This record gives sequence, C-alpha cells and structure tokens, in this order.
Amino acid sequence: MRLRTEVLMNIREYVVGVDGSVPARAAIRWAISNARERGATVTLVHVADDEWGAVGTRLIGEADAGGRELLDRELGGALPTAAGDVPIVAELRTGSPMVLLASYSRPDSMLVVGTHKTGFHYGRAFGSRSLQLVNLATGPVAIIPETESRLRHGVVVGVDDTPAGGAAVDLAADLACDHHCELVAVRSSTATHRFDPDRDDELRDWQVRRDDDARRLLVEAVARARARQPGITIRSRVIRRPPGTALNEVARAAELLIIGDSRRDKPQQGGLGSVAYDVLLNVSSPTIVVHAPETEPSSREASAAHETQGESHVAR
Repeated sequence: MRLRTEVLMNIREYVVGVDGSVPARAAIRWAISNARERGATVTLVHVADDEWGAVGTRLIGEADAGGRELLDRELGGALPTAAGDVPIVAELRTGSPMVLLASYSRPDSMLVVGTHKTGFHYGRAFGSRSLQLVNLATGPVAIIPETESRLRHGVVVGVDDTPAGGAAVDLAADLACDHHCELVAVRSSTATHRFDPDRDDELRDWQVRRDDDARRLLVEAVARARARQPGITIRSRVIRRPPGTALNEVARAAELLIIGDSRRDKPQQGGLGSVAYDVLLNVSSPTIVVHAPETEPSSREASAAHETQGESHVAR
C-alpha cells in the first residue's frame, strides 16, 4: 500500500458549523480566509437539534424558522468578508448537530467549528462538542477559538511516528510555507506511564533515553518537512511535559497548531487518541486535527483487485 500525503492542497470546501455565537463567527472568518488562499468554497451549516421533536411539531417548525433567520443573518454577515471572490452558501439541516456536521467530512473538505475555550481549564470541558465532532469525522477538522488571531504568528506541529503524525507534519510544512512563517516541531519526552526507579541515577538515565528518542523523531520530522518545503524556517523542541500540555503551551501564541488524531493507520470514526483529546480539551490556539492518510492500492494490488472483479462479473 502507498499513502497519499497531499493533505492541504486537496481541500476544496470548508464546512462551518454556525450557531450565532462569537466563536462561530470567528470560525467563519477563518474559513473564508483559508478558502480564499486555496480557491475553495465555504458552506455554512446550521443544524436545528432534533431533540425538539420531544416537545411537538409546532416547536420543530419554530426551531426551523429560527434556524433560517440565523443562517440568513450569518450569511449576510459573511458575504462582505467573502468579498465576492469566495463562493459561499448556507444550508439548514435538522438532526443531531455534530453527527450531521460529521456527515460532511471528506478528505477534500475541512470541517470548521468555533470554541469558547481559550486556555488551560483541565477537566472542565468534558463532553465538548468539538471533541465529539473530531471523533466522528474522518477528514480534517479545525477548532477555532474566539480570541483575535491577527497577533498570532507561526505554525506548531506535534511530532510522533504515526501515519497521522506524518500527515500533520506535511500539512504544517505547507501552511508554514503559505503563511511565510516559522514552523516549530514539538515532541514531549514524558512517558504516559512514568518510570519509577529505585535510584536517582536510573531516573536520569531513563530521562536521557527519552530525550534522545524525542530528538531522533524530531530529526526525522524536520527532514520530512524540509524535503516537502525546502524554503521554510524550522525549529524543533523537546519538552519534558505531558504531550497535550506541551503542545498547548508552545502553541499559545501560534496562528495554528497541527496534530494527528491517533495512532491508527487509517481514517476511522471514534478513534481520537489521548494526546489529541487532551489538546482539544484545553485548546489554546486555532487547531487542526488530521487523520491518517487514506491508502490506495499499489499497482500490483489494483491489478489483482481488477482481475477478481472481472471473474466475479463473468460468473454472474
């Protein structure tokens, strides 16, 4: 099998979940700006929650009418930002909001949602809808906080040895090139299960090995990013903090943080990893979560599949 690595340049649509909130409007502005750079379209989606069904059809009708008014208002506010050079449409849906938004997820579309979270409040956002969306999606998802982003600078990427981590490095390199900014590659040298030695020298040796392993992964990630975008400036950092904490701390003033979703080797619903979970639980900057690249058959596999299909067709 071989992997597709063209993450950024394949994005043809930005799908924004809108609910009339300040973070949702920040998400709309972010999507329009990025769609302009990519020559992509923007779709605003408002989902009238079908839990209204428990209280009767009359209130469902009122919710739909309110949703149409909200969409008209948000579309009217977005059109001046689009300035006629970004195609933008609005759609009203009824159902479970995050489930329906996730149904728009494809490798060539990016889901975009706003969040009120702008700092470190560990454990207070359990059940966050953005976490639910990322868990359900199989394409990239952008989580945009309401804080002003014009003063932010630089792209930060979390480094690991997974397919999703490689896709994150590719995307981060492309974005750093497009935005003419520095790329910072970050790797935590803290283990999930801490080593508990009998002597201090054993603990020092253990940490040195962890640091060396982190540096090795960073060297590989920097080489990958530089091969993809030779002109960008790249820094790397090993941090002795838990991965989610380290990434949010470094990215606090960054314009973007890019992370892979999990250690799985292909896009999969319900596969959010612990590091991505921790980052999104305490998001500090605009954050894009990417999944492992889709696989496509090698020429030999494709030929075998074609032959199998042909035999099956003849048999029928």
